[in-house]
Amino acid sequence: MVKLNFWERLFPVKHDFYKMIGDQAEASSNVVGYLSRWLSSRSQEDYQLLLHEAGEADRLRFIMEDNLIEAFVTPFDRQDIYSVSVEMARIVEYAKSTLTEMEAFEVFEDSIIQNMVQQLKVGTDQLSEAIHLLKKDPRLSQAQIGKIRKVQLIIEDEYRAGMVALFNNPDPMQALKYREVYHHIKDAEVYLGYTTDTLHKIVVRVV
Repeated sequence: MVKLNFWERLFPVKHDFYKMIGDQAEASSNVVGYLSRWLSSRSQEDYQLLLHEAGEADRLRFIMEDNLIEAFVTPFDRQDIYSVSVEMARIVEYAKSTLTEMEAFEVFEDSIIQNMVQQLKVGTDQLSEAIHLLKKDPRLSQAQIGKIRKVQLIIEDEYRAGMVALFNNPDPMQALKYREVYHHIKDAEVYLGYTTDTLHKIVVRVV
């Protein structure tokens, strides 16, 4: 249970920032889920669902930022709240750019893209769960962090394997297109790591 400090008792927290970043984390994970579905379906419906959910994630972030500006007291450091929100937004941004570049470059799903995105979905699900646990049980939240780190390692291994295959591809133009897509998914994984780093810092402070 998180204990309230003197200032939090004197000036009660007006906005539920735990819920706000939790809602954004859930929307971010949904974006990655729609990307995973679109890879195999290539349907316009999944394409639009991804864009809609990305817009929802942005909307939630903007609401949180507005509330953060006016809040006198926050449940933990306001810079950490802001950082988690911005870093999650980058995950969404790179998931969107993966979709748009695959369509623009006529890149189709291969095993590397499939595995990287599937693992990114696992990682964003774990991040969402960790954030939802943060208020009630930060120690359980911390337990998710190690799982996310393992997901990151798997994505990095897949990325390296994909790059090795591309370097041996006799078609340089195709290799360049796939390299761009691999790199965008890798960038999403990097920001998953940044978000997790900030979350870990929050956990350490509130435990």
